[in-house]
Amino acid sequence: MELNPSEHHEQWGEGNPQKIKVLMYHRVVNAVNVSYAYPGMCISTQEFHNQMSMLERWGFTSITFEDYRLFLRGELNLPKKPVILTFDDAYLDFHENAFPVLEEFGMRSVVFCVADKKLSANFWDKSNGLPLAPLMNEQQLLELHAAGHEIGSHSLTHPILPRLVREKAWDEIYRSRMMLEILLNAPVKTFAFPYGNLNDATKKMVQDAGYETACATFSGPPKFASDPFEIRRTLIQGNLSPLHFALMLFTPYEYVGWLRWKLKKLFRGGGAASAKPPASPGISSHEPAHDPAAH
Repeated sequence: MELNPSEHHEQWGEGNPQKIKVLMYHRVVNAVNVSYAYPGMCISTQEFHNQMSMLERWGFTSITFEDYRLFLRGELNLPKKPVILTFDDAYLDFHENAFPVLEEFGMRSVVFCVADKKLSANFWDKSNGLPLAPLMNEQQLLELHAAGHEIGSHSLTHPILPRLVREKAWDEIYRSRMMLEILLNAPVKTFAFPYGNLNDATKKMVQDAGYETACATFSGPPKFASDPFEIRRTLIQGNLSPLHFALMLFTPYEYVGWLRWKLKKLFRGGGAASAKPPASPGISSHEPAHDPAAH
């Protein structure tokens, strides 16, 4: 099902879904040298605090994808400046560093976690040269859920889904939702594609598995939720200037990324969408190191 956020439907709540901004974070760390070394993956706690302070000062209100679904059913009105704060991988430092900051500013987020209980750290990043970092445990995820944060699935083991045989990809997508729903005793309706790698087949599997929204990274249309199973997000890199952060929020910044993605897709001949952003010195794209050209 594709939505046109520019057209208001009678059953919707009040508000303009085109104003929704979706930001993507990974780790929030205390060590400033780590955020400088891995700006594509890490942001310092102080910088994150500054950004949340700016959001509050500029009048933004955090919502979740569940809030958006309630809006579509006419059960909730959108704020004037809605923003969805997403965090991939569910690192322990989110609970230690980002969660207290969000609580301070009365903000909520969407945290995408891998559901395999055996995974206690980001082992999928070893080939990228990124440091291992512990993930949140079940009790910490339950604490976030109780505080009003949305927990979404990031698969079972963080694979590159389009490379898997169909049965394995389906298992990663469907069983991760089931396991998280058992843990939370609540529906899990949002999925985030690992590495942002997806294709038509994996998008269809996500829809068939019972999710209602799915997040990409650097792919998808620029209008929010015009494709609810490939929602574009804006990566917040470490060491971002306040001016750059403001541009991401107050301008149609998504169209710049969309144009770059379209051009890359054109020159590479299409294929699966990829999480790889335009190359920047010293910035990790969170793209698998063994496949720098995946798209």
